[in-house]
Amino acid sequence: MSELAKIDIPAEHDVCKADDSDIEYVCDILANAFTDDPILSWVSGHKKIYGSLFRCEVEALYKHHGQVYINREKSGAAMWLPAGVSSKQPFHWRLIPVLWKMMRTGGLQSLMRGGELDKIMAANHPQEPHFYLHAIGAQLGNQGRGIGSSLMKAGLKACDGYGVPAYLESSNERNNPLYERYGFEIIGEMTLPDCGPTMWFMRRESR
Repeated sequence: MSELAKIDIPAEHDVCKADDSDIEYVCDILANAFTDDPILSWVSGHKKIYGSLFRCEVEALYKHHGQVYINREKSGAAMWLPAGVSSKQPFHWRLIPVLWKMMRTGGLQSLMRGGELDKIMAANHPQEPHFYLHAIGAQLGNQGRGIGSSLMKAGLKACDGYGVPAYLESSNERNNPLYERYGFEIIGEMTLPDCGPTMWFMRRESR
């Protein structure tokens, strides 16, 4: 793409792969975007740790596989894994203070819910090779500007280049129409225990 063409793309829609200098922005963007996420609220409800949670995930796993995206405006971000990479997160030292804060604010119940969520996600994860969309979002106040669509297109372009399906877990029913617009179909759903919210499992065939 020419430099002129890049300039003509609005900053909110100009998406690229995140490098190390973008990681902090990615975590802050997603933490803000997931402020009212039903599942994160069920697990902890302590919104101040969301950024640390995403930072732990990025540092331990996602940034090493070249499928973390951010827009030029730094108002939207997405975290994917390519086909053949396990979504099981290796232990990282950043997890220790996160678990401690969860314990202090939500008690043992918060840790137990986090563990239960991990088990449910692992049990429903496809065994076939696929691209995995772990998180996508725009900062609060930026919804409806096409940011999510631009991020989605960037990840799906890479996915389709490998000729494999894509998979995600939706934690908010309001987001399902966006995913369906890009070819995802609901293949299952589960209501989390202890009066928890519903999670939708969605798959998209390669195009």
